[in-house]
Amino acid sequence: MNTRFKKYLLFFIILCFAPLFREFFFGMVSHHHQPFATIEDILHTVLEIVIMGGLAGVLIFLDIRFTRDKFKELRVTQAVAIETLASLAEYRDAETSQHLQRIGIFVKILGDKLKKDSPYSGYMRSQFSYIEDLVHASVLHDIGKIAVPDGILLKPGVLTDEEFDVIKTHTTIGSDILTSADLQFQKRVGTQSYLTLALTVARAHHEKWDGSGYPDGLAGENIPLAARIVALCDVYDAVTSDRVYKKAWSHEEAVQMIRKNRGRHFDPVITDAFLLEEKIFEITKREYAG
Repeated sequence: MNTRFKKYLLFFIILCFAPLFREFFFGMVSHHHQPFATIEDILHTVLEIVIMGGLAGVLIFLDIRFTRDKFKELRVTQAVAIETLASLAEYRDAETSQHLQRIGIFVKILGDKLKKDSPYSGYMRSQFSYIEDLVHASVLHDIGKIAVPDGILLKPGVLTDEEFDVIKTHTTIGSDILTSADLQFQKRVGTQSYLTLALTVARAHHEKWDGSGYPDGLAGENIPLAARIVALCDVYDAVTSDRVYKKAWSHEEAVQMIRKNRGRHFDPVITDAFLLEEKIFEITKREYAG
C-alpha cells in the first residue's frame, strides 16, 4: 500500500466516521443523555456519514485529477526539453533531424510488435509507458556526437583507426551527459524520467549480440533491451540513408543485411519482429525521407 493511498484512506475514514464519533462521544451529554437515542437520530447520523463519504470521494477525485494533470504537464515539459537537447545535433548535421524523427517512428513500430507478441511482452507490459518513454529516449541516442570534431564526424572518406576511436567516444560522452541531466532531474523533481532510459540507450546502442560491439563489449541479454531495439532501428535507417561517406542502400539490401546479422549484431527476437514489420519500415522510410 503506497503512501498516497494510505493518505486517501485515512482522509476517507475520518470524514465518514466523524458524525459517528460525534454522536457517540457527545450524544451522552445531549438532551437524550445517550447516543442514538431515537431512530431519527440514527437516520440523521447515517445520512451525515453518506454525505461526508460523498464529499470525501469528491475531494479525493479532484486531488487525483490535479495530480494526474500536473504529471501530464511534467511529462510534456520533459519531452520538449529532451527534444530540444536532441536538436543540438541538427546544427551540425543536416541529416540528423529526419534521422531522429524516423528512429522514433521505427522504435514505436518495433516496440508495439514486441510488446504484442514476443518473449519480451511480459517485461514491456510491466513497465509503465515503456514504449512511449523509449520513443522519446531514442532521439538522444547520438547526443554524444556533439563532442566529436566536424573533421571526423563529417569526413567524406573512410575513417582511420584513430578517428574511429574518437567516434566511439560518442557513446560514453552521451551517457555521461544524460547521467548528469538525469541526476539533476531526480534531485529537483523527485522521480525518475526517461532520461534514465535514454542514457542506457546512448551508451549501449552500438553493442552487438555476439559481444563484438562497443564501448563495453556486452553480449546477448546483458545488453539492455531498449538499446537492442534502438540499435536495429538505427542501423536500418543509417544504411538506407545517404551519408557524406556513402550512398543509401535499397530497402531490400538493408533487410538482407539485417537478416544475415541475426544473432551476430542483432538480437534474434528483435530481428524476427523487424522481418515481420519490414514493409512498414519501408513505407515509413519513404514517407519521412529527408
